[in-house]
Amino acid sequence: MNENPLAPLKNQILAGFSCHKSGNCCRAPGFVYVTAADISKMAAHLGLAEAAFREGYVRRHKGWEVIAAPDFRPNCFLDEENRCSVYEHRPVACRTYPHWPEIWASEEAVQEEVARCPGLKAAVAKLQKDKH
Repeated sequence: MNENPLAPLKNQILAGFSCHKSGNCCRAPGFVYVTAADISKMAAHLGLAEAAFREGYVRRHKGWEVIAAPDFRPNCFLDEENRCSVYEHRPVACRTYPHWPEIWASEEAVQEEVARCPGLKAAVAKLQKDKH
């Protein structure tokens, strides 16, 4: 584990974050929760009726609607080139990454996400470089 904790540096790290479009966040274990508005936008983008979109791309998990889960569409909408095929209409959950509270809740969680995400890794490296 890093001797210099990163969790307290959340705001500085996020200020330096830019997405490197690796697709790693999309393949991370977990769930992608969606709202009715998310579903409507993605369905329209794909040229599908909402009912057809729900049938093909949405499942319920503990009362919530999801478009990806560890056992359901684990690569979500990633294409062969690791690009999100609904990027301009992606759900709020995806738009707000890596600002998720669970990422910053513990040092272990931050370190795991920095190891997974090239954009976070670069933001941390730049912050550490700037401090020296």
